[in-house]
Amino acid sequence: MDLRIPFTICVFLFSCLIAVPIFAESPESGSGVPVRLHGETLFTIQTGLANVDAVSRAAAIEKRLARLTRSAASVIESLRVEDHEQTAYVLTSEEVLFVVTDNEAKSAGKPRHALAEEQTGKIREALAASSTQSTHDSAPPTNLRNLLWAGVATALLLFFAVASYVFFPRLYEALEVWRDTHPHAMSLRGLELLSATQLSIVLLFLSRVLRGVLSGLALYWYFHFVLNLFPQTRAFERRFLATLAVPVEQVQALFANGGGFVIGLLLALVATGLFLAFLKGFEQLFPRMLDKVSAWGFTTTYSLKIQRVELLTGAQLSDGLLGLLRALRFVAYVSLIYLYVTSVLGFFTATRKLSVELLNYMIEPVRMLGREFIASVPDIIAIAMIIIVTNYVIKLIHMFFNGMERGAITFQGFHREWATPTYKIVRFFVLVFAAVAIFPYIPGSHSEAFRGISVFLGVLVSLGAAGSFSNIVAGVVLTYMRPFSVGDRVKIADTTGDITEKTLLVTRIRTIKNVDVTIPNALVLGSHIINFSSSSMKPPPLILHTSVTIGYDTPWQKVHKLLIAGAKQTTHILETPEPFVLQTSLDDFYVRYEINAYTGAPNKMAAIYSELHQHIQDQFNEAGLEIMSPHYAQIRDGNRTAIPDQYLPKTYQPPGLRIWPLGPSQLHQESPPSEEGTR
Repeated sequence: MDLRIPFTICVFLFSCLIAVPIFAESPESGSGVPVRLHGETLFTIQTGLANVDAVSRAAAIEKRLARLTRSAASVIESLRVEDHEQTAYVLTSEEVLFVVTDNEAKSAGKPRHALAEEQTGKIREALAASSTQSTHDSAPPTNLRNLLWAGVATALLLFFAVASYVFFPRLYEALEVWRDTHPHAMSLRGLELLSATQLSIVLLFLSRVLRGVLSGLALYWYFHFVLNLFPQTRAFERRFLATLAVPVEQVQALFANGGGFVIGLLLALVATGLFLAFLKGFEQLFPRMLDKVSAWGFTTTYSLKIQRVELLTGAQLSDGLLGLLRALRFVAYVSLIYLYVTSVLGFFTATRKLSVELLNYMIEPVRMLGREFIASVPDIIAIAMIIIVTNYVIKLIHMFFNGMERGAITFQGFHREWATPTYKIVRFFVLVFAAVAIFPYIPGSHSEAFRGISVFLGVLVSLGAAGSFSNIVAGVVLTYMRPFSVGDRVKIADTTGDITEKTLLVTRIRTIKNVDVTIPNALVLGSHIINFSSSSMKPPPLILHTSVTIGYDTPWQKVHKLLIAGAKQTTHILETPEPFVLQTSLDDFYVRYEINAYTGAPNKMAAIYSELHQHIQDQFNEAGLEIMSPHYAQIRDGNRTAIPDQYLPKTYQPPGLRIWPLGPSQLHQESPPSEEGTR
């Protein structure tokens, strides 16, 4: 809907009407009604007296004080305090100015007589200052200088008036031209909030309001400055300022002096008209906004995303905005009705207390939040300073450990690979220290509920993170033990593979079958660790070994030669140091030979062992030696050899049965062979 200036003026008047009951609140609200003399507050009245409320009491006291300023000096000097059984009287020789009750003294937290003396002393000071100012004003003024300053102020006011008369009409024309030549609407992600016409009307209205405010301030400053130059007009200037500063108090006095019902009825009628105007405005505004949002939801291609993940589509955003607008419409209607009822009730003396109570229900939470926010501003500043200092400290620490990781900063005994984990540990302790420093400044941290929740969460974390904490400690220990690095071929418990990742919680290994195994650091620290790669970084390198068993009938020198030859033919076996053979045992039927060879590629152990076994087989087959246990030879007499055909000569024939001649003694002891056995 279009914004119109009369409608905005209605908004301003309605806000002023709403503010009247707030300022006219009863003394039970706790703020007190001020008693002023010449625009200066002397003290406040907290309670009423009999059938007279606090506002009426304050107005009556101000009238008596004003009469006292015009009284003779003897009357002013007779100002005193007389204390009675339940009240203390502040009076002069002519009249009683006011009384101080026990309830007022209790509210002020002082004895009744002391409170009365304190208020009387403030009255004396104000009367003395007024008398001194009057004497000073009666002195001969420096008319020429004051007239010059008045002329300068008048010239400045005229200059401002001319500038305003020239500038603002041109500004209005420029806004009109801008509306015709730049028809751009105010939108958010394709959702039109204000059309070009509405936006231009808003800007024109704001410029007119700015002109009115500046003009009012200029006039106020001019009259304040000029009237204060001359003693004859200085008193009028003070009254003029007091009149401008306390318009609400005049409304209060009007209500307190009685005439209230008729004026309240008129104001209630005005408030009713404004209420109906607002109601009609809401009925036009919200349906149009709902239609615009709904149309935007059908036509927009915008969606809420995080990288390539779509969280909310345009239709879902439109539905959310529609729900938010409906909730806002409900709140607006309820607030309008609530403010209308409290305003109307505040216009009448009989229902003013109820109006104040209703307004307090709405205003007191806002006041409380405001007070809490203002009280927490220093704590928020302290938290911000701690966060900023912590951020720079962490950056400085990161630069230091980054230099250590690059080798620019070195310490004896501190390895470069320790730089990153040490930085993480130091950063963790810095953040913990910052959190401990911030905790007392968190709003509500000193409450019992906050402490109880903190203890509860601490217990939950300690119980649930016991295993994780042990893994973290084990990860720290493993970091500084340096049992392995990323890429090393290791064997942890029954798992053999290459280290792919080390964290504070777990260690990940990829086996030779490309299976990723995740092992908790506590289990790693509690198991034996075999690192095949650490020896390859420094001499002597890693030794690979395998064993064969050969019978006693084969010369050991020949076996050594064949094993060393097979090792030298294997890829990734180093030539120096040379391979060597150990005879590890002399068993009943064979000798166990162990070939040992050096390698610089521990990550290829499986392939090296496979190729080594192939070359050992080739060497023994070419030499005509079987790699078989002699146990098998006892039952294979007359059978074909186990050596492959490509290694045997073409004239090879399986041997026959070996039958040895028997001696005479054996012939008598053994029975003659059967026919089948002699074949």
